[in-house]
This record gives sequence, C-alpha cells and structure tokens, in this order.
Amino acid sequence: MPIQAAPAAAVTLPAGFQEQIVFSGLTNPTNVEFAPDGRIFVVEQRGTIKVFDDLADTTPTLFADLSGDVQGHWDRGLLGLALPPNFPTSPYVYVTYAYKAPLGGGPVMNDACSGASGGENGGNCVVSARLSRLQAAGNVMTGTEQVLINDWCQQFPSHSIGDLKFGQDGMLYLSAGDGASFSATDYGQFGSPANPCNDAPGGTALTPPTAEGGALRSQDVRSTGDPTALNGAVLRLDPATGLAAPGNPLIASADLNARRIVAHGLRNPYRFTIRPGTNELWIGDVGWNTWEEVNRVVNPTAAVTNFGWPCYEGVNRMGSYDNANLNLCESLYTEGSTTAPYYAYDHNSDIVPGEACAAGGDAIAGLTFYPGSGGTYPAQYAGALFFTDSTRQCIWAMKPTTAGGLPSPSNIERFALAAARPVDLAVGPGSELYYVDYNGGTVRRIRYFPGNQPPTSVISAVPTNGATPLTVTFNGAGSTDPDPADAGRLTYAWDFTDNGSTDATTAATSFIYTTAGTYTARLTVTDTLGVVGSSTVSISVGNDAPTAFVDTPAVGLTWSVGNVVSFTGHATDPQQGTLPASALTWNLRIQHCASVGNCHNHNMQTFTGVASGSFVAPDHEYPSYLELELVATDAQGLTSTVVRRLDPNTVDLTFNSTPPGLQLTVGSTTQVAPFTRTVIRGSANTVSAPTPQVLGSTGYSFGSWSDAGAQTHVITAPTNAASYTATYSGTPPACSDSFGYVCTESAFTWTPASTLWFLNGDDNYHWLDLPFSMPFYGGNYSRIWVDTNGALSFQAFTDSAYDNSAIPSAATPNRPNLALYPLWQDLIVDSSAGIYTSSAGTAPNRTFTVEFRNVRFFDDAAARVSFEVVLAENGVITYGYTGIDPAVPMERGSTSTIGIENGAGTVAVQYSLNQPKLTSGRGVVFTPPGATPPPPPPPPPAPGSVSGTVTNAGTPVAGAAVQLVGTALTTTTAANGTYSFASVPVGTYTVSASSAGGRCAGLGASAPVTVASNANSTVNLALVSAAGGAGYTCVEGPFTFVPASTVLALAGDDSANTANIPFSVPFYGGSYNKVWVDTNGVVSFQAPNGSSWDHSAIPSAAAPNRPNLSLYPFWVDLIVDGSASVRTQTIGTAPNRQFVIEWRNAKFFTDQTRRVDFEVLLGENGVITFAYANIDATVPLEQGSTATVGIENGAGTVALQYAFREAILASGRGITFTPGA
Repeated sequence: MPIQAAPAAAVTLPAGFQEQIVFSGLTNPTNVEFAPDGRIFVVEQRGTIKVFDDLADTTPTLFADLSGDVQGHWDRGLLGLALPPNFPTSPYVYVTYAYKAPLGGGPVMNDACSGASGGENGGNCVVSARLSRLQAAGNVMTGTEQVLINDWCQQFPSHSIGDLKFGQDGMLYLSAGDGASFSATDYGQFGSPANPCNDAPGGTALTPPTAEGGALRSQDVRSTGDPTALNGAVLRLDPATGLAAPGNPLIASADLNARRIVAHGLRNPYRFTIRPGTNELWIGDVGWNTWEEVNRVVNPTAAVTNFGWPCYEGVNRMGSYDNANLNLCESLYTEGSTTAPYYAYDHNSDIVPGEACAAGGDAIAGLTFYPGSGGTYPAQYAGALFFTDSTRQCIWAMKPTTAGGLPSPSNIERFALAAARPVDLAVGPGSELYYVDYNGGTVRRIRYFPGNQPPTSVISAVPTNGATPLTVTFNGAGSTDPDPADAGRLTYAWDFTDNGSTDATTAATSFIYTTAGTYTARLTVTDTLGVVGSSTVSISVGNDAPTAFVDTPAVGLTWSVGNVVSFTGHATDPQQGTLPASALTWNLRIQHCASVGNCHNHNMQTFTGVASGSFVAPDHEYPSYLELELVATDAQGLTSTVVRRLDPNTVDLTFNSTPPGLQLTVGSTTQVAPFTRTVIRGSANTVSAPTPQVLGSTGYSFGSWSDAGAQTHVITAPTNAASYTATYSGTPPACSDSFGYVCTESAFTWTPASTLWFLNGDDNYHWLDLPFSMPFYGGNYSRIWVDTNGALSFQAFTDSAYDNSAIPSAATPNRPNLALYPLWQDLIVDSSAGIYTSSAGTAPNRTFTVEFRNVRFFDDAAARVSFEVVLAENGVITYGYTGIDPAVPMERGSTSTIGIENGAGTVAVQYSLNQPKLTSGRGVVFTPPGATPPPPPPPPPAPGSVSGTVTNAGTPVAGAAVQLVGTALTTTTAANGTYSFASVPVGTYTVSASSAGGRCAGLGASAPVTVASNANSTVNLALVSAAGGAGYTCVEGPFTFVPASTVLALAGDDSANTANIPFSVPFYGGSYNKVWVDTNGVVSFQAPNGSSWDHSAIPSAAAPNRPNLSLYPFWVDLIVDGSASVRTQTIGTAPNRQFVIEWRNAKFFTDQTRRVDFEVLLGENGVITFAYANIDATVPLEQGSTATVGIENGAGTVALQYAFREAILASGRGITFTPGA
C-alpha cells in the first residue's frame, strides 16, 4: 500500500516528528536493507525475501524463497541480510538463517520440530545455521544458493543466528547467539540424549567444573583443546569465501573458526551496527533476567574482545554460572580480561526516568547511528546511536555531549513511545529512521518536519462488510494535526470508491454501496497550508465475514510441560457455508511475562490449512502462558480471529538451607533461603548451592542436596509442591576475628579515584570527612585519618605510622589502632605519586574510595605500587591493587601489614604480615557480621578528553600555558590557539590558562569541566587581564625580603590572633587598622569563621575554615611550632609606611620535615606585597604545590588569584598588588 501516516495514538514522538507506514502486508518481517540504487530488501522470518523498487512501490517482487531450508520455530528463521556497498555492481545478497538440519547429520526439523527425539522440549529440536550468498539478476535471485558457512549448533529455539553488516573495510561482519537454554543454567546437560552439540569435553554427561557446552559455547575460543564453535560471537569475514578476513586477531590460528572471531562472550547479539566512518562494532546483546547490553568493539583487528557471557551479565558476575564453579568461568574471573558493556540497562528500571516504557522482560532489538552531518533531523541527533527494545516497544537516542563525540550514556532521550514491536532499525533514504514491525507486518519510518506538519487521517467505518445494499457510516473526526494553528480547521474529502472523485466533504458522512464487490474508501484531510494526509479502509459489499470457532482445547484447559495438546476448529461463512480446512490458519504463541500482566509474545509455530492438529506444551519460565489463535479467511479475503488462552499448571517449590540464611540459586536468580518459587509443572529448573559462603563469622561449605543431586543440577518440577534442602557444614573462616569480620579474596576491577588530595610527602597524615557514617568494630565514624604510609584510622594518629607490625597490637607511637592497613609500610607520596578520593552511589549504598597512586617505597626507590580502599556504607571494606610487579616481592607485600584492627588493639583480621601475597587485579574484602559482601565492582568508566581554544579579544592565542588543575596534565596551545588533554579520568576539574610573560604581566582564565566517559568536553577560555575587583593588578619580580622583629602572640596549629596597624590600609573599598593573622598563611580584615586551614580556589563564598576579605600569601595547613614564629614590624614614614607580617620557618602539616618563610607588606597607600625566602627549588610543596596565593573581597565574589596549587613560588621574588585609581 502507499505511504500513510500511522494512527495518531500508535506512537509518541518528539515535537515535529511523525511516523508513517512505508510497507505493509508483510508476514513477520525481521530485517530491512536499503540498496545503493534505491531498492529496498525486506526479510520475512519464514524464509522469504521481498524487494521493493522504491518507497512508492506497493507490489514487491519475491526475490528468493528459502523456506524449504529455513527452520522457523520460535525465534529462529531468516534473520539477517546484507548488501555489498557497491551493490548491484557486486550482485550478491548475503543472508543468515536457521537451517533445518543439525551439524553432522540427524533428523531434519520442520517448523513444528516434529522430528525431535524426546519431543521439542529440553533442547531436543537441534538445528544449525547458515551464512549464504545469493546472486541477484534484477529483482530475483539467479542460480543456486552458495553456502559460505554452515555451523552454529542451535539446541534451543532462541539465541539463534543474528545480524549481517558490511564494514568500512569492505569485510562482512556477522553475529550469532549461544543457542543455549533461555530459562535454565545450561552448560551442556540438556537433551535426549544430552549434549547433542557434542561440546567439550564430549560425551552425554557434561558436569561442572569441566563442562563447556550450552551457554559456555560463547567462551569456546578460550578452550583450545577442541575445535572452536562460532556461537555467541561476532565474526569478520572475507565476503567472497566466508573465511576469516585478513588482519583478524587470530588469523595465525590453525583453527579456521578461531580465525573468524573478533568478539565473543555474547548471549544473543541479535542486532549490531557499525559507527559511520569507522569499523567500530556496536552490539546489542539480549540479556537473561537482569541486563541488556550495548557493547562496543573499538578495533576488530586488535585483540579479540570478550564480553564475558555467561560468566558475566552486565558488569556483574552471572550468579547461576558463577555458582556452578565452571572452569571456563573461574579462569575468566581470575584473568579479569573481559570488556564491560559500553552501556547496560536493568530490566526493572527506566532507561530515562518516567519514560513510561514497560520495563521487565526486555530484548534489545535494533541499533543504528544517525549521520554526524547532513541529516534532516535536528542537530542534537547528529552522531546519535538509536536503539530499540522490542518488548518495551520504545526507541531511544543516545546522543553525544559534544559535536563529533561518542554517544554518551549520560545523554539518552526516549525518542519513541509505543513503537510497533520493532525488531530492526536502519537509517534510510532522506536520512530518516526506519524500523521493522514484526507483529504488524509493516516497515515504518519516522520523519521530521521543521515547519508545518502534515495532518494524520483516521477513519472510522461501520460496518465494513455486509449484504447489498450496504450503508456504511464514516467518521473522520479522529483525524489530527499536531500544529496548533490547524486545530479544528482541517477539511475533509471522501472518496468512497477510490476512483479519484470527491464524494463528501464533512467529517461525518455515510454512503450506500449498491453493487457487490470490494471497495477502497479513502479520506484525505487538508490543513490550513494545504498539506494533506490520507488513509484508507476496505469495504466488502455483498459479503459477510466468516466466524471462526475453536472447538478444542476447551476454555480453561491447563497444561504441563511435555503434554500433547490437541486442537480442532472450524469456521462458517454466510455466503460460503462451512469453510474448508484450507481456509484455516493456527498461530501458537507463548506470552513471556516479566511479571503477571507484563508480557510479550514469541511466535512458536504456525499451522496452515488444517482444521486440527497438536503441539507439545513447551518448557518455559513462569509466569507465562500460551495463546492459540485461529484465523479463518473467506474467498473474498475477510477474516475472523479467535484466541484461546491456555494457562499452565504450576507448582510451588520451596528451597531451604541448613543452616537457614544461606544463598541458593534457582535459574538466574540467587536468593537467601528459605524461599518459594512458582514454576510450571514438568519444567526444567537449574538449582545451585553456592560454596563457600559466610554467615555471621562462620564459613560454610556445601555438603548435599536433599534430592541427592549434585551441587548444581536440574530439577524437573513435579506435580505436587515439593521442598529441596541444601545442607552445609560450617567451619570458622581462616581469615576472620572474634568480632565477626571475615575477609575473602576476589577478583577486583580497578576504578581510579577522581579527585587529587593535597596530602603528600613522607610520614605525613591528615583527615578526611566521609560522605556517610561508616560502621567499624561497633562504632560509627564520619571522619578518617589517612597516613602516607598506607594506613587509615578512624581516630587521630599520635604520630606518623611508618612502623608496621603484626596486628592486633597495642597502640604505640607510630603504630595506630582502630585502623585499616591496605599496605602498611614506610611509603613516600612524592611528585610522581598522589592520593586521590572519590564518592559513588546513592544512599544507602554509597561508597568512598581513597586511592594511593604510584606511591614509592622508602626502602626501594625503584619499587612503586597503587592500591585503594573502598568503604561501603554497609560497613564492607575492600582493598584493591594494581601496578604490582610479580617479580618484586616488596610490591606484593613482603614487608607490609594488610588487615583491619579494632580501637583497643585487641582484635584484628590480619590478612598477611610480610608475605608476598598481593596481585594486580585481586582484592581483599572485609565483611562485618550481618553485612552482605558487595558484588564485584563495575569496571572503571573509560576516560574522556578535554579540548578547546584559548583566545584574547576573539583572537586565538598561541603558546598559552594550559593546566588541568588537580592532575599533572599541562600543555601549551598550538598556533591556532587549540589545546587538548587525552585519557582524562572521569571527574570534575578546573582548566586554567595563562599567556606568556608572567602571571601578572600576562592574561589568564579558568573554567570548571566535568569529564564524562568516552566523551570529549570542550572548554574554550577567553583570557582576561589579571585584575581583581576595584581594579587590582599585580606585578611580580625580584624583591628583597624584609625580616620583622616583634614576635606576635601566635603559635600552634590552626590558631589566629589580631594585630593592630598604626595606620589605615585601604582594601576593596574599605579602610582598616586591624587584621586577623592565621597560622595557616592568611591575613583577614574581618573576624574569620574558624581557623583557615581549608584552602580553596578564590573567589569563593565564606564557609567554616574559609575566610573572605583576606590576603593569602601562602594559604595552606601550617604549624607555628617552637622552631617557628609570626612576627610584625612597621617600616617607613607617613604617608609611605608599611606594616610587615612575617611567617618565619613555618612547618607544613602534611610534611613536617618541610618549612617555609614568607611575608605580607601592607602599604599605607593600599599597595600589598607578598615576598618569599628560603624556598627549596627542588621541593614542590615549598614552591606552593598545595597552596592558594592571592587577594579576595569581603563578599567572596571578586579576587585576584595569582596561583592555586601550583609550584611557582621562589626565594627572592615578590608579588605586588596595586589597587586601581
């Protein structure tokens, strides 16, 4: 039929967008491809390929019919098609489909799987899959099918063959699922006989830990002792031969299949796309019960990418497969070599908050990129990744945050609500988005109208069939126009016989059909600007629709797995009488429900031209039910449909543990026993008893199941309710204490902390406020002290903790208690190292990380290590390690203490003492009694980048110094003023820039930036004069230090006192003769709000420990001890007097081996000078690497900041601040 607007209520789109039906009348279409010459190829699941000449073509040509070879049971069928970029010069059409015959011979399976030994359930309907090449001659296939690959053992009727695409490199890419069970943990134990795919290690009794079948086929390329299967993988192929493409990562392998694989560890990669202008693969992987994934392969010719299935789903371990203790998973956990999803969404959560897309039984079903330029959609969609979920029936746009950047998971828009069961997405003619509607048999496009939008024509016609003469009442009042100016102003034109004439012009009308026949009635609506929309309805005159009847099964029939359900039916027609069996079609569907009432369907089987038949009730997760649909069609094409719902018999299975409270896994879900699960009678349910486990302070090991099954085994649900008990034996854990803490080892994914803290040096410590109250040994703490020597304490240190020892031990100088010891050793945080912090999560599941990055050992300057402490709000403590050289015992802990200790020094968990036990990628988890160990941490987000242009008065500035404050990243601008920082960890920073010629003589600018994963943040800086409010400017240069003589009564840590000035000093519009002097290098003209130890960038609003109306010659945490002093003196004569305030030999709190001299000179004329002496030019701390230098007004709104955490101060130099005239 011609292009028409979809019904107005069908889909909700952003303003300016409309959906239109392009092609209709298709049977379960699965794929659409646009040829370079304008033709459109549409694939139908049953095995047919149709070709349309263009978008206006209403009568497609049958290009090829492969239904004789295609097996279309459930989700199997003809699913993928690709055309060469130079089609039809290269006259080939490539297809992927499920093939009726299994590998190695065996019974050929029809769509009903009637040849399956033991019935179609339980993995007995075994087929394979094909990649074939068909040659085109015009709009039809010529010659015979060329099978390039016949592989992919498909044991279960989903997770089948997938998608096909040509890359920018001209190679052919193909995806395929694992062919395993979708409702049970499948490692090759299913089938009659079991293991029909002959997976390793062979035979019919695959059991953990050696089993490599089922879903583990997705990891088969890692198992080199047997031929490689292609399941759960993406292949890169030579399109001429189907062999591995040149340059593939494993091209040197002796295994031909291994050569083909560029990515694996996928469950059901039904659809993927290729990012325009690259060979990047973006793969949609349909998950099990929790996560849907978007996976990215950056470079297919680099190392093979492993996405982890079935050992992982999303970023977490897949519990049921983890608990089965399978070698292929356990080795992967140890290696830590998987790639996390680029983006994953939870089945039970909105993708966009409040989006109204039904969450639950999800299935990501299509991805495509919108062009980065030249598209017809608004600019915000340039480079966006559109993706769809066929069960949520929505389409989303993941948009870049910067032009030309990658799509950002933080910038997702719900684009289409209530889309029509999309199973494929593509950008086609007009740079418009097209999708395939599987259930409705249509291909639809979404158009953007930047100005006036066309109206949508909607027809109501009653009746649409009947005896002659037939009076039909028509109403077009449901037609709409999204433009407010057209509301209520549409005009109507009815053509009741589609002969081109206008028969009526009112919204509601009627027409009498006097001659028998089938007519097309058309309504054309026109808006105020003359733009039209039309729709049609078919009217059958002289003919009444038939009536279908389902005779059996009766209403209310229930079934169990494996039952043979017979059906019979008939249909009568007023004109034809009883219709023949050839007029009847039966459709069997299963409604798969995420929860009761939240369901989506899978077509199981179609029976054509029969009045009776039977099927075997399937094995499926509960809740689910069957629908048996009968469609009767009379000679004129009128239909009648009746649907019979068939609910399953269910049974409650109760799972217990001895002792109670341990975790058990049923299917894909792990729960604390006891619990009850409702399942379908006769269904196969995988159960597993994870071991070992910890409950309280006791570790437990699995002993036996009450049904005598193995630790992981299959339960066939009985007729009556039943209970199953897993019995464990308990032993005190080896790594535990009497309080109840238990430590365990696990794989650890390193996640860098984002914010550089000022603590550095040797034998230094300081405290941090936590974002939550942390439970520890019976107390709760909101502050933690951190020592450079790899120790942290919830109480103040008495001195630096450089002297590690065994724990528990009583507190002594240099040995703390109430402490965490991730790597307690004599360490140095030098200029190549740093301590970083970051927070994550939301209450009550927040975490706080303290990272020691690249710290140096005092006893071996060549040895360095990185480690971090992750504090969880529920009290769980995790230590993680990276950068450890396995050949260096010191880096592995041979001279360190690792553990935790209570406040009295009487109870501790000592993981190791002076033992080389640490390994990169491994962690130590300390779990308090009653807490649940956290899941493995998600992989760190990929870094982002920062770039921009530095200008002055609109002109690019070359050679400007640019710094990413809080990191070691610095650069200078290019000739065109541009700069860039690559591989920046996710976090918030400040970008600062200054021109050549010194900070005061030149120009400066700064701006905050938030760096997102896989995204570039653009920060353009416009340099301005280095002047504060009131016209302050500064000059830097040589200056002779002026010692002061009178000692001010000011000493200690975080102290302040006043000093009277013998004259008035003008400052930011006021005049002052008194100042407050703080030990921390601050002079204020007003009383401060607490001691000023907490330095920050200026200007900043007043806060506790942060003053305003102040001078900051060296604002940092300082101590004026017995070897230091603060002194004052007046020099000169009126009106040119100066008041000197000198800090002499002040000690740094963070490195008490370091000291500094500096002073402030307050001029009677308002001129202020900072001067410096005895600064060690080799020590960044003394040069100001952790200090703020500048002046600030009283409101905290205007300042002249000379430096912030920059090592630029020097002896014999001064900075003079002069107010404006």
